[in-house]
Amino acid sequence: MVDAALRFVPVPIARFCATAAKTAQRRDVRRGVLALAVLTAVAVYVYYLRNVYEGDAYGYWQSIRWENLYQNATASGAAPQGYLYSPAFDQALWPLLSLPWLAFHAIWLGLLTALLAWMARPWLACLVFATFLVPGIDLLAVPRHYLSSGNIFLPMALAVVAGFRWPWTYSFLLLTKVTPGVGLLWFLVRREWRNLFIALAATTAVVVVSFSFSSNLWFDWVNVLKSNAGYSEPSFAIHVLPLLPRLVIASLMTVVAARYDARWVVPIAAMIALPYITDTALIMFVGVVPLLRHDAWTEDRTRRSEGATQTALALPKA
Repeated sequence: MVDAALRFVPVPIARFCATAAKTAQRRDVRRGVLALAVLTAVAVYVYYLRNVYEGDAYGYWQSIRWENLYQNATASGAAPQGYLYSPAFDQALWPLLSLPWLAFHAIWLGLLTALLAWMARPWLACLVFATFLVPGIDLLAVPRHYLSSGNIFLPMALAVVAGFRWPWTYSFLLLTKVTPGVGLLWFLVRREWRNLFIALAATTAVVVVSFSFSSNLWFDWVNVLKSNAGYSEPSFAIHVLPLLPRLVIASLMTVVAARYDARWVVPIAAMIALPYITDTALIMFVGVVPLLRHDAWTEDRTRRSEGATQTALALPKA
């Protein structure tokens, strides 16, 4: 199908693309691009380290300093408001959240910047960080808005991608924004019962341990989820459809992707299944990159063994 489509590409463009692809594979070019990606990532980090914005990351840091973890979650009568994740998220990050705000911000920003550079590496990372030099275009502002706010969208994308090899990472999705856990349908459709069991068992284990320390907070969180489900979509959401239709769409996308082995669709489906989609949520598209590249850390044992077998069969016999 791809070969048939390439026949319609003008010869000069096809030759240019072939030359560009060959040049991109040169070792010196790849090293140069990697160095540029690292330098731009460091520059972006230093900029936001000096220009601190009290966004979502500040809300995480402040949450353990409230008398009640969910005291602001429904106080205004409108969603979303305050801390909305499970108690387990706060408990896991408690040592980091206990630091002074500027220290926490520096570490959190560094983790997100490094994660963005690593998942998008190296060519896309250069393009992503280059958007910091182009003001005025909303779509290009997504990386800037994301790093300044410090939301967990990028770690969520990482959890989806890593979940193909380590299914327990889905507990991060289920215990924060909940609905992106729709990606578990991948295991259900493909009858990967072991992976599904690991994901659910890991989530259950975290809940049991956390519940044993703070059972009252878990009841509060359930009440927050129930109350927020009845509120209208926030004004800053960029989507048109409410949550239920988007959940249906995300579920269908995951089911079809599982049938056709299109893993790169799952991070997109998880983003569509978010309780509400903001412009910063679009950073989850970066999760598509390592799946298209078939990075080793995204491959489960079965897929890796099949790939090794195919490679061995393709080798010429002596």
